[in-house]
Amino acid sequence: MNSYQNNTSPFETLTGPNPLDPARRDRLPDIVQNNENKGGNHFAPKDNGPKNADEKPHRKHRAPKVTLAIGLTLLVAGYGAGAYIFANRYYPGTQIAGIDVSWLPQADAATRLQKAASSYSLTVTGNDFAWTYKPADATTLIDADQRTRDMLEHAESFMWPVKLFESLSSSSASSSTLSQTDGYAPDLPDTFDQAQFKAQLQEAVDSYNQGRSGVFDAASAYDASTGTFTLEQAKKNVKIKDDGIYQDALRAIAMLDTDLELTQDDFEQFATGATDEQLSQACAQANELIGTDLSLKLGGMDVGTLDGSTLAQYITFDDTLTPTLDSVKLEEWTRTLASTLDTVGTARTYTRPDGKAVQIDGGTYGWEVDEDQLISAIQDAVANKTTGDLEIPCTSTGAVFTKQGEKDWAEYVDIDLAEQHARYYDASGTLQWESGCITGNPNKGNATPTGVYRMNQCGTNITLRGAIDPETGEREYETPV
Repeated sequence: MNSYQNNTSPFETLTGPNPLDPARRDRLPDIVQNNENKGGNHFAPKDNGPKNADEKPHRKHRAPKVTLAIGLTLLVAGYGAGAYIFANRYYPGTQIAGIDVSWLPQADAATRLQKAASSYSLTVTGNDFAWTYKPADATTLIDADQRTRDMLEHAESFMWPVKLFESLSSSSASSSTLSQTDGYAPDLPDTFDQAQFKAQLQEAVDSYNQGRSGVFDAASAYDASTGTFTLEQAKKNVKIKDDGIYQDALRAIAMLDTDLELTQDDFEQFATGATDEQLSQACAQANELIGTDLSLKLGGMDVGTLDGSTLAQYITFDDTLTPTLDSVKLEEWTRTLASTLDTVGTARTYTRPDGKAVQIDGGTYGWEVDEDQLISAIQDAVANKTTGDLEIPCTSTGAVFTKQGEKDWAEYVDIDLAEQHARYYDASGTLQWESGCITGNPNKGNATPTGVYRMNQCGTNITLRGAIDPETGEREYETPV
């Protein structure tokens, strides 16, 4: 047995403080307790080394390091191979000018791009504008070889793992957008005649803008085919900015885009920037003012109409797009209409049944509109949105109504002052009676006035008596007729 010269525990001699101290048990991972030796407790450290001089250490920890090294080598090789591939080919989902070039080498992509350009055309649309551009020589639109090379230069092949993941995890359209906007903005080649293209586009824009004021008003918003104000009709008055679409069109051609849709920014400001919803509401309010639809009649004849197309001329929109009907202008329209219907005293031309052409003016016979009553009737009709017929009130009427300047009587007596002859015709123009006649003497200041008159009195066996001569005190004449 081992002997000890002091009271120091054998544990302290071997290991320092008592390793079996409960407070230090966690510090003995390499000590194994053995109670088999009856002579005392002995502890031995784990045997991690060789048992003799000829035994070599184990190499169990080298295998993971070798595997890691091989993996890194393969990863670097794979990355390099991918970088090489995508330096010469395009990512999946890549489009150049709308042409799919996924996985293609540059030369094949150029061939495909040039073929697509050979049948290219651009259609520009917006609002009711539509124009198609077809180049005389489509090969001038694009340098396919240069474009495809530029695309590869901007492909960032050194980031191919990220780019490939993005392209495979998104749609073709998304991949195309990503590929075309990574800092790359293509230019048209020098072979493209930009001046000629601009002239053609400007001609189309000028033709479209002709007759358009570019503002929102009642006259342009009224659709005669439907009899209502509509937003669609109002927008037919918009104007394209002279230089609003040129640059956009060039970009579209550079990308071989076949369609270009104009935006609101391409048009001149319309209705102080009001929204479509606000304009639609303004049209709806204006429609509430034009419900009247009248057929105006005179002597049973149609002489005019009062409907939305007429009222639309007198509707205005204020700064808040609130519509109002201008009653003053509507009254002016009514008086103008009346003046075109009046025939009393106007010049008339007709051909007498015996063939003589006659032109006559003056007189008291014919049509004369009561303007004040007509204005009141129209105002009531507009306020109540009346539809149907409206007989125009008159202070004087004729037998028939045609139009100003024409014969508006039926049966009549034609008195020819030059011939001193009277003829009576019925309504059909058949001569019923004729006779010589005596009319006033123009040399004595009592000439018979010309014109068309009503017959106020009719009699037979009448003696016509002249004025009394002051010198003789007798009448100038007394003639039985």
